[in-house]
Amino acid sequence: MLYPVPPAGAAPHSCGRPFPVSSLQEANSENIAALPKEVSKPQVSVGKRIFHFLISMKLALTLLFVIAILSVIGTILPQGQDVWQSDWPKSPLFDFYNTLGLFSMYYSWWFLSVLGLLVLSLFACIFNRLPTTVKHVFKPRIDVKDAFVANQPMAGSFAGGSGSVEAATEVLRRHHYRVKTGKKGSMLAQKGRYSSLASVTFHLSFLFIAAGAVLGGLLGFDYQLSLPNGQLVNVPQSNMQVESHRFDMQFVGKALLDDGRTVQVRQLMDGTVVRDINDGGNIVGAPFDLRPSLYSTDLEVFQNGKSIQRKTIQVNDPLELNGINFYQASFNQSSDGNVVSVLEVNHYPGKTLVYIGAFLMMGSITLALYFPHRRIWLKTGNSGQLLVGGRTNRSKFGFKRDFERIATDIKLRIGQEAGADGS
Repeated sequence: MLYPVPPAGAAPHSCGRPFPVSSLQEANSENIAALPKEVSKPQVSVGKRIFHFLISMKLALTLLFVIAILSVIGTILPQGQDVWQSDWPKSPLFDFYNTLGLFSMYYSWWFLSVLGLLVLSLFACIFNRLPTTVKHVFKPRIDVKDAFVANQPMAGSFAGGSGSVEAATEVLRRHHYRVKTGKKGSMLAQKGRYSSLASVTFHLSFLFIAAGAVLGGLLGFDYQLSLPNGQLVNVPQSNMQVESHRFDMQFVGKALLDDGRTVQVRQLMDGTVVRDINDGGNIVGAPFDLRPSLYSTDLEVFQNGKSIQRKTIQVNDPLELNGINFYQASFNQSSDGNVVSVLEVNHYPGKTLVYIGAFLMMGSITLALYFPHRRIWLKTGNSGQLLVGGRTNRSKFGFKRDFERIATDIKLRIGQEAGADGS
């Protein structure tokens, strides 16, 4: 059926009766007012956005991946003074790599920036987790409802009685659980509660290691110094000077005796030949198959022109002074043919932080692996039964066996108490 179109300005019809335009407008206005207003999203501050960015797992994994890749590159490419003793200076890529800082990577600003960002991320993660973890360890949830206990991964119920709670508590203590009583009568037995701190401690260990690396990169140094005998040489980045009074080197080789035997000998720099074991016979001819075996330098350290320490250093016996280490590295020959001592001088101010971080890392791993956090709640339920339920954060199979043994002991103990009361 076709309906006639009303002329312009006429009132619309509904079911054959005219419908006032004013009524239509009022209805539309009411409908519009009844529509829910658009809920505006809460504005997140810039500080919270930065904090959420720092504690994100993606950022931590990305930074660790970048550091791992850079460490591989730093292992492949020579670093510091070693690059000048390699063939890299002859390579056409040397200038490009050197501009990028790949030959002093661990002291470059961009590597230290990555480590600094990792330090901030770790600090934010620790700050975010620490309050909850501390509350979980030192103020655990003790008073719970019946459904909470019954819904634990390991749960059971026993016939209640006047001494059932005390009997169960005694059994748990015999299994080396620490039992606490809540304000409403519930009890919580725990073992290995401090393992919950392992996560925070593990993050803290990375924080110490990364902070030590950043501190070492900013304030540390590692140089090689050539010391001709009798000359003062300045120590870089310090107000110290060093002088070599005497460089000595020993060679190990073999010598032929007049009775035809061959013995091992040592030859000093002045040509003196020393036999460690003199069992007869005289050396015939010069020693042969000689190779360097021991380097030593009579080293004296000066500060502002004043002597502060003197020591004869060897390869594995350095001189340590004010955090600066003087190692006997090697030797070379000067242009006039004299032998010159070569020292490695380094300073790692973040070394202590790295050692602390390594200790915390091993401690947190040991705590997490060998001391799992086991919790068992027990209370008298509304039905009068003794409810027992527990859970663990790891080693669930071991906790299952432990819980079954505890449940068996509780049942036997309650039975003994009931028998004693009946008698």
